[in-house]
Amino acid sequence: MNTMIVAAAAGLAMLVAGTELVCAQDDDVTTYTKPLIIPWETRETGFAAPTDEAKRLVRQLHYSQLISKYADEYDVPEELALAVVQIESNFRPTVKGSAGEIGLMQIKPATARLMGYRGPDYGLYDPETNIRYGMKYLAGAHELGGGKICGTILKYNAGHGAKRMNPVSKRYCNRVQAVIETAEQTAEQTASLSPVAF
Repeated sequence: MNTMIVAAAAGLAMLVAGTELVCAQDDDVTTYTKPLIIPWETRETGFAAPTDEAKRLVRQLHYSQLISKYADEYDVPEELALAVVQIESNFRPTVKGSAGEIGLMQIKPATARLMGYRGPDYGLYDPETNIRYGMKYLAGAHELGGGKICGTILKYNAGHGAKRMNPVSKRYCNRVQAVIETAEQTAEQTASLSPVAF
């Protein structure tokens, strides 16, 4: 999973830095330039406007260390944890759901209290608090779901007592699997970048 985070960071760095890639070999420095296709520019600056995906990557990088910390602590696969946070909030800590779910992991205050949280509802907007209790709940879902992605998602989305896959949880599971697959492909593509590839 750390490879995926490094891959995302490398891709983001390439976006921010421009199109030049530098490969150092001994004392020689070779520069490889690959064109960066920008679909539009802002009228004010002439520079590319950040895409929603670029903004999401910045937010993901910002919270990935906390997600990794609590995923490790609660024995949840990191790629699953990242996918859940991406789908639940798109890495935005101030999101509030229509059923009262709060923050990065969209945990309900009552659920957080079942996991041991003792603070006020607004305390769940704190990213670390939200991830701590949301990850604890996800860990329970992961265990009850037999360690399988769809079983975990059913228990996380519909409640730990849910027994049958429902259409909403099935769509959620499909989205989680797609996010994980995309992250793995991105990591593989980034890892395969070498001077020879240019």
